Amino acid sequence: MTVPGTRINHQYSKSLEFEQDFRKYVKDYISDDYNYFSLLRPLSELQIAALFSGMPEFHHEFRSCNVGSKTDSWCGHCPKCLFTFIILSPFLEPEKLREIFGKNLLDEPSLENYLDELSGMKETKPFECIGTVEEVNLALSLAAEKYSQDKLPFLLRKHQEKTGYSLFSQNYFEDMLKNIDPEHFVPGKYLNILTNALR
Repeated sequence: MTVPGTRINHQYSKSLEFEQDFRKYVKDYISDDYNYFSLLRPLSELQIAALFSGMPEFHHEFRSCNVGSKTDSWCGHCPKCLFTFIILSPFLEPEKLREIFGKNLLDEPSLENYLDELSGMKETKPFECIGTVEEVNLALSLAAEKYSQDKLPFLLRKHQEKTGYSLFSQNYFEDMLKNIDPEHFVPGKYLNILTNALR
């Protein structure tokens, strides 16, 4: 994550650098018998959303909102809520997303500034654990397909107006879902599970 003029890693414990450092620490000071790794390291946020969308038993149980963490809820007003709503949008119907979040966050004018930050229209991204600008724009493009053009939610309409809106091809989307990041420590048998799940 970048704040203008400064390089910051506010989630070191979730980074590949931490994973490398901790693996070395375990090997040097604890035991060679342990193999510490992040199962989700090879996956993008879009791929994780694709897999999670197929687990309806957890859709009303999960949370990814720092503001609502104390009340076990989605606040519906922060960039983390909006990002999570967006990244799930290609895979879940609008009605299902409304059930999870309590409303359609793509129809909230108050979130327009966060949308501009998430989609790369502004230089600074929100200071949250979120996906890439490319993933956000792809998810927004695919989300728009779930609505008729004359009934697009407010933020989708604004996004199209500001970006000129070019629809990503289905092949591009499928490639994004298949590509596995090579920088990870996931053992082969577990990597096969992930690869097969994404098919």
